[in-house]
This record gives sequence, structure tokens and C-alpha cells, in this order.
Amino acid sequence: MKITAFAQCFNLSTDAIRFYERSGLLKPERQPNGYREFTEADQQDLKIILALKALDFSIKEISYVLELKRRPISIQCNDDSTKFLINKIDFIKKKIDFYEMAYQLLLKINTTIENNSYVEQHAELFSLIDQLASYGLEVH
Repeated sequence: MKITAFAQCFNLSTDAIRFYERSGLLKPERQPNGYREFTEADQQDLKIILALKALDFSIKEISYVLELKRRPISIQCNDDSTKFLINKIDFIKKKIDFYEMAYQLLLKINTTIENNSYVEQHAELFSLIDQLASYGLEVH
């Protein structure tokens, strides 16, 4: 499949496909005339790229996952994969906790506004904001 058709399959621009190729994430074969030829394996890789991108994985992290995917199955590869995934799971759990705190804070602010009780809730709101700010620094 040529680059235009490949990009259209995923509702992406050809520039996005070229970016993923320059980043080393996609490795399409080149025909003698220089045209890229995207295969089923490239489609699978792009699905992984898009899924991980949606999960806020960095280009470096996505590259590492694809590198692990391309390695032969081995104990070392399994250990590397497990270590990487455990770290990423912990990071995502912290982000979930952070967003849950933010959600609760926004609900509290909304209730305060609706009830016109800012004066009464002022100290509690700022305590929650301080907690959220402190936690956010740890997550990011």
C-alpha cells in the first residue's frame, strides 16, 4: 500500500506518516523507485503507535515498545517488557488519582458556586487546591 492510501486508512496526513517514519516508529519497505510500500505489519505498528499515543506515551516510549515487539521472545525480553509496563502502570495510576482529585475539587467548586457559599468554603477549597497542586508536581 502506498503512503496516501495508508494514511487515509487511519485518517492521518501523509506528513504524520512521514514523521513516524523519521522517528523510527514505522519502517516501510522501499521499492526500487523509492516509493514506500506499507505492509500489514506496518498497519499493526501504526495501530500500536496510535493507541499508545492516546495513552500519552512519548515517542521514545512508543519506540521502545515497538523495539520489544520486534525482538524474538526471550526471558530477557519478557523481563524488560514487564519492568517497562509496571513503571508505566504506576505512572498511569498516579495520573488517574490526580485526575480523580481534580474532578472532586471541581465538583466542590461548582457546588460552592451554586450554593453561593464561597465565604464558608474558602479555607477548604484552598486546602484542596494545595493538595492537588502538590500531588500534580509529583505526577508530572
